[in-house]
Amino acid sequence: MVGEGGVIYIGSKGKMIQNTYGSRPRLLPAERHNSYGPPKEKLVRVPHQAHEMNWVNAIRGTDTASSPFSYAAHLVEIMLLGVVSLRAGAKIHYDAANMKVTNTILGQGRQPIDANALLTREYRKGFGLI
Repeated sequence: MVGEGGVIYIGSKGKMIQNTYGSRPRLLPAERHNSYGPPKEKLVRVPHQAHEMNWVNAIRGTDTASSPFSYAAHLVEIMLLGVVSLRAGAKIHYDAANMKVTNTILGQGRQPIDANALLTREYRKGFGLI
């Protein structure tokens, strides 16, 4: 990885590494990467522009958002569940249909943690959810 960082994913079928912002994703070991080939594109790629300009152009109606809410909302939900798991100090089991953590968690301090309490917050008056 380059000096600015990256991510390594360790799964049941292998490992994948990528640079910051998902650039240069590759399977490990290199032989596996070379034998697999490039992944199929599921989303339209943003050609020759920053994603911020894609968003502005989508608002203007001159382009389609490369990451529409129907896709991005699920992606953000998964990312935030990772934060909840880190704060709980344990693996969580999440029921997406009901938006609830289903397991009781023993946190890093070994005290039971209600991870569902980490899914929301107290909002300031006038800023609550409807």
